[in-house]
Amino acid sequence: MLFTLFLIFAVLATLVCIGVLIARILGLSCADFGRFRLSLEKPMSLQGDPFTRRDALEILALALGMICLSYGVSLLYCGIFGNGVSLNEFYYSWRKYDAYHYLKLAELGYADYTENGKPLFLVFFPLYPWLIRLLHGIIPDYQLCGHLISSLCYAGSCVLFGKLVTEEFGRKVGRLSVLFLTAYPFAFFFSSIHTESLFLLLSLASFYCIRRHDWLLAGLLGALAALTRSQGVFLAVVAFAEYWMTEHPVRKLCQKDWKGLWKDFYGKILCMAIVAVGFIIYLILNWRVTGDPFAFSDFQKERWNQGFTLFPNTLTLLKNALVGTPREGYEFVPYTTWGPQLVLFVFCLVFLIYGIRWMPPVYMLYYTICVFLNFSLTNPLSCCRYIACAFPLPIMLAVGSQRRPLLGKILLVIYAVLQGVFMLAYFAGKHIC
Repeated sequence: MLFTLFLIFAVLATLVCIGVLIARILGLSCADFGRFRLSLEKPMSLQGDPFTRRDALEILALALGMICLSYGVSLLYCGIFGNGVSLNEFYYSWRKYDAYHYLKLAELGYADYTENGKPLFLVFFPLYPWLIRLLHGIIPDYQLCGHLISSLCYAGSCVLFGKLVTEEFGRKVGRLSVLFLTAYPFAFFFSSIHTESLFLLLSLASFYCIRRHDWLLAGLLGALAALTRSQGVFLAVVAFAEYWMTEHPVRKLCQKDWKGLWKDFYGKILCMAIVAVGFIIYLILNWRVTGDPFAFSDFQKERWNQGFTLFPNTLTLLKNALVGTPREGYEFVPYTTWGPQLVLFVFCLVFLIYGIRWMPPVYMLYYTICVFLNFSLTNPLSCCRYIACAFPLPIMLAVGSQRRPLLGKILLVIYAVLQGVFMLAYFAGKHIC
């Protein structure tokens, strides 16, 4: 009964927030209900600051420190609980779950890496393994190539994230945002052989260009993001929302500004459409390997029982898995997978409600896409890892921490402790993927 009430509240709160978001994108600042007027916007008093070289170096040092800490903890784990400190043990501690598949795809290719005679691993988007394979031409060690790509992309992501937030919200918020990004309980995946670092860098870069109205570069970077992870294609939606809010196409249409609309079409709309090229390349890859451009969707259902559903169904699946009896060998799954994902959804929903009126609409649009796209799966396995790339969340945490410094410090400590716990559980082979 209590869970049903929670689902009802979650659905209603989500619908209200989406309604407010759409209204803000359309340019409405309030809604009238007879004598009652609801304010849809609460402008922030924060102002941006210039992003200096010193800022970049400080953030870069923090990112590199985080990477070294992750690798150091893995070596410490190998020395205490493993078979001693060695390169092989270090590699083994990180070569788990999807990491193993990305390395095999880089080594063998999509056509030759099969299971039961089928190229089931077409479900993994290709840019990351392609980059590993490309770097392997210089460095003859696939896993080292993967760690280098992830580490460099993560360091670049932190600097770019700091630049984006500092220029829009100020230096204090910028630094706090990077701290929350690095302390996130599953941020250690940025150092692993997964797509998190690469996708974060590309999506941030595309978003930054969207905010600066560099439409061509935003489209090109968005296409690379869409070649890294499926949700990258939604950067085109974010770009169109930014265009709609700043260029006012309806006003141009009413004024019969055909010249301006034509310039918008070939100079902006077509650039946004480039984002879809990344997904089209992925479809071509599926077609080249199997003869079916949508083979990945069948493989997702066959191998991982994966598909899309409404998010209340996903939450119900998580609740049932949490209270059910885990299979032998998976006794820790309720604590490492199902439980954390339910808690994370509540956390994300709270900050959707918190930021919907004052955060810039395109930030909240991207945040909403990230959250509900990842929590609308028939087999939710990696939501905690995926949400690491939902970069508007650490911004909202940073702004909230400025208003409530003590709560911010407590949350940072909780974040850091949980990251240590989940990192050790990952090295121990518990189900964290």
